[in-house]
Amino acid sequence: MPTAVDSTVMLPPPIEASTMVPPHLRPKPDTVKYLEDVPVIDLSPLQTPNSHDLADIVAQVHISLKEWGFFVVVNHGVAPGLWPEVIRVMSEFSKLSFEEKRKVARNPNMPWGYNESDHTNNIRDWAEVFDFMLNKELSIPASLEPDCQETSTLHNQWPENPADFRKVCEEFTQAASKLMCQLLELIALSLGLPADRFNRYLENHMNYARINYFPICPTPELVLGKGAHKDHAILTLLTTNEVSGLELKRKSDGEWLRLRPIPDSVVVIMAGVLQVWSNDEYECIVHRVVVNSENERFSMVTVASPSYHVMVKPIEELVTEENPSKFKEYKWGDFFMSRRVSNLDKTKTAIQITDFKLGEERKPHV
Repeated sequence: MPTAVDSTVMLPPPIEASTMVPPHLRPKPDTVKYLEDVPVIDLSPLQTPNSHDLADIVAQVHISLKEWGFFVVVNHGVAPGLWPEVIRVMSEFSKLSFEEKRKVARNPNMPWGYNESDHTNNIRDWAEVFDFMLNKELSIPASLEPDCQETSTLHNQWPENPADFRKVCEEFTQAASKLMCQLLELIALSLGLPADRFNRYLENHMNYARINYFPICPTPELVLGKGAHKDHAILTLLTTNEVSGLELKRKSDGEWLRLRPIPDSVVVIMAGVLQVWSNDEYECIVHRVVVNSENERFSMVTVASPSYHVMVKPIEELVTEENPSKFKEYKWGDFFMSRRVSNLDKTKTAIQITDFKLGEERKPHV
């Protein structure tokens, strides 16, 4: 990660070319616009549910995903004391030497661990990340070759320091996973499906989590913590500290709107698999992360991801003669691993959900 220079220097500090965003994509820190009508859903009625409360929440979910592709939940059941502990261990980890952090670095054969050079659209993000899966192990084909018969078993790799890094992360994701299951049921209901309709695709899930550390940046107008993109799994649960940075691209006019952090909330962002399952009833929202010159920022995503061998296609009940399938099917595990490889090998173009859209040419990826 580039290091900040003396703040007394009058000339712009040097920024590595790989992190510089093209001028037309750069953020404008001096003209931030905030999203005022945030779709916030209170889940507390589900603690003592009745049919009226459930129907009301399901309706809110449907409207939010239809209009925005995301919503924010409060009173969600994740203990508020868990998240500060995640911030603590990631802060301690981020202060370790580069050599120490690289001991648990990701590589083409290991998609889990530390990375300081994540790229979005071949531009390096101003971030350090740590990824881990929620299962203790995962067996996948040893290669992406179609007829590969060999398997490879993946395990998480954890840093030695902080000593309680693993314990803290697992405690948080256990709680987040319970919330995720509840949200997937609400989303299924919002599509007119049985609450457990998605369960069959998650029996050997590839759910994973990522902790993001966005360092202070001397020239935040030149870089992005995470470039503009759409998520590609099923659902992303985002938790953040009090420093704002998430921006959402409004579908109606393409304007970037900053989301103010809401204490003890979780941001729920739908992803590509859900868009395909819904047969375009719901559409993913483009979002990005901006950084600043005064405060570091921490966030964590917990991601619902199908089983490796699941073939992703529109849910049969949502395909009719009047509403034919809008996507051809694809294998989730191959899609996931291909994207991980392309993130490390910048000569490869990342595969996109839009590559499987029927009747459309490949578009510039986000």
